Amino acid sequence: MTAEVEREIPASNSLDPTASGTEISITDRMVQQSLSELLRQSAGTRIVQQGPAGSPFCLRLRGAPCDQSTVLLGDVPISNPDTGAFDLSLIPPEALDELQVWRGGTPAWLNQGAIGGVLRLIPRQYETNEVGARVSAGSFASWRTNAYGAYAGDKVRFFGTAGAAGARNDFPYQDVGNTPLDPTDDGELRRENADFVEGLGYASLNADTSDKSTLDVTFLGLGRDRGEPGPASSPVLSADERTTRLIGSMSWLQQDDGEFPYRLQVLASYDYWQNRFSDPFGRVGTNAPKLTDDRNHSVFGRVAAAVDVQPWLELTTIASARYYLRAPFDELAPEQDPDSDRLTFSGTVETNFHGKLGNVLFELRPSVLLTWTRSMLREIDNSGAELANESKQFLPTYRVGAAIAPLSWLSFRGSVSSGFRLPTVLELFGNQGVVQSNPSLVPERSLSYDAAITARGRTGILHGYASVGFFLSNLTDQIRFRRTSQFTIIFENIDSGRARGIEAEVRAGLTEHFLLFGELTWTQARDNTTGTQLPGQPELVAFARPEAHSGELSDVVSDLLAFVEVYYIGNFFPNPGGLAVIPGWTTVSVGLGALLFQSHLGLGFRADDLFDVRGEDLLGYPLPGRRFSGRVSVRHEW
Repeated sequence: MTAEVEREIPASNSLDPTASGTEISITDRMVQQSLSELLRQSAGTRIVQQGPAGSPFCLRLRGAPCDQSTVLLGDVPISNPDTGAFDLSLIPPEALDELQVWRGGTPAWLNQGAIGGVLRLIPRQYETNEVGARVSAGSFASWRTNAYGAYAGDKVRFFGTAGAAGARNDFPYQDVGNTPLDPTDDGELRRENADFVEGLGYASLNADTSDKSTLDVTFLGLGRDRGEPGPASSPVLSADERTTRLIGSMSWLQQDDGEFPYRLQVLASYDYWQNRFSDPFGRVGTNAPKLTDDRNHSVFGRVAAAVDVQPWLELTTIASARYYLRAPFDELAPEQDPDSDRLTFSGTVETNFHGKLGNVLFELRPSVLLTWTRSMLREIDNSGAELANESKQFLPTYRVGAAIAPLSWLSFRGSVSSGFRLPTVLELFGNQGVVQSNPSLVPERSLSYDAAITARGRTGILHGYASVGFFLSNLTDQIRFRRTSQFTIIFENIDSGRARGIEAEVRAGLTEHFLLFGELTWTQARDNTTGTQLPGQPELVAFARPEAHSGELSDVVSDLLAFVEVYYIGNFFPNPGGLAVIPGWTTVSVGLGALLFQSHLGLGFRADDLFDVRGEDLLGYPLPGRRFSGRVSVRHEW
């Protein structure tokens, strides 16, 4: 459940009109779209990917690296400061209703203080009795299928889906022969060892426990086997990865709209993640052979409450606790990395002053988030005794957000917020090998400002919203590694940086037949030490998707769809030195869809990278070029 309440101030989201947020609907899209394609619709985003479907990808927000943002499934954090950037390719779209992208300081209800922001994945629920199935296939032997069922009774609602996907991913790419300045040895090769196969399952149970309360139980499971092909300059044929992810949560929510409206939430979750990686010839990373089987466990609990103590004042309080345990194992390593764990407590208090001064609506939301964390690494010394390395941090952060609406369709908002990123256990305590310990590391910190103007409403045949804003974020104590010898490094707080930019976003409709989704983001993310653009972040990112719908034409034709997508990424640096440049690219995609027989049958087709631009992203991984896919879906509702 969400904490969304009805607001009159025009905004780009329904949770907090003082925050910079974008909501992207996933439910029942006629033409198949991946999460990476959907996230392009949000301003301030940059998708960092390692290839086609089944390859890892993560999300940068406002120039911040992927590991400076948090990923939530509902209200449950599923990313972790000790596991680096979260791989969003592990989340199946079939399990979601909506994506919420929060940039900079986030709403207090989320109880997060990440520097970049938060990606919130809203689990899928149905309010109808329905069964259905979808099958898709495309270029490079890609395929995807799932079946689902939903039941909606008076007091109980259930949704479940199971499916599988895979691809050979043997797409062509341009090989420069490790001599980028000499085109005489260039040639086209086909990607090898990029195949994958996966299975997924998701279930959601929602039950009324009284006329004022509900119980939500959700489960998400995914297993994937994939090859690790390495960068184009150094292909790898013998490495592979096997991942298992299991997430279960239970949430109870009670709310009342009486004299003192309130909502109370109690939530608990368990998250298990197993990652097995095989590189017997040491072709990936440190060039040492690996046969790892790392296991991760996370237990999370949360209590949240919000109450309108006065018609003009809402008070929100949240408390949460999370315990994370990592147990690494490498069968080929001469010494095993020790187990590590982290315990984190967080609490948020927000006051929401809201009301009307004359004809001007306003909201003022000051909040404070207090976080305490303890990380520990257990290891064995040369005498065989167990040692416990420990680091504790207390991190107060804050946010003040304000919004005013002088007109029913126009609003102005702004906020000031602070954020942090915790150092990982590896950065703090090393690994008894290449990485030396530095327990004196402090978290990376940020102080951010943003403001925007938003117009939203409906007039005649035109409806939707448009928003334009700017942001500025100053970062201190950035963690970077320093080489201490030929074979060792140490992480230190040695850098500071600044990210500033302009964001523009539009969601518009001309009648119900013509829609436009678009965003334009200019970001200048600078390293204050070198004066260069931070690696991986282009200055300009743009997206546009005009689409047309026919609406119902007859008993046979329920709707016809056609769209065009244009996506642009500017030049960016692949490393901190700023010496090499990865050229930007523009891709064009088109799609057609049809809903037939009262929407019981759906047909979809899309062509991506129509002009076969290809290109490569961070780490030198080539991207697939022109490709096609089609989908058939059937559903029955009663």
